[in-house]
Amino acid sequence: MTPSGMKIHASILVFLALASVACEAAKPPPDVLGKAQQQLTSARSADAATFAPLELRIAEEQLEKASAAMQARDYKQAADLADESEANGELASIKARLGKLRESVNKLKQDNTEISRILGEADHDAGAAK
Repeated sequence: MTPSGMKIHASILVFLALASVACEAAKPPPDVLGKAQQQLTSARSADAATFAPLELRIAEEQLEKASAAMQARDYKQAADLADESEANGELASIKARLGKLRESVNKLKQDNTEISRILGEADHDAGAAK
């Protein structure tokens, strides 16, 4: 094979390799929005709307943008936005659990205060009866 023939073959191989990579990028990633949607569902069921409304809203907006990017076949942008949505959904879930725990702690403090008050009255009444 002549040197010019080898150059042509090498050029064709490079072109085919680049075309293969370009076609690979055009394929949508499998279930890119699924994990983010799952995390949002989890956050909603954890009462994130009450305890972390900002984080939940941001996660929802990012998921909507990711879905729009998928429709536009911008799979890289869609994956990035879905990852951000998933992270914000997880943050919303964690903040919701924290909010529920704080409510529980406050309820227990109120119960303890009430018990202490009742015991204090009982001690006072027992001392007065002697």
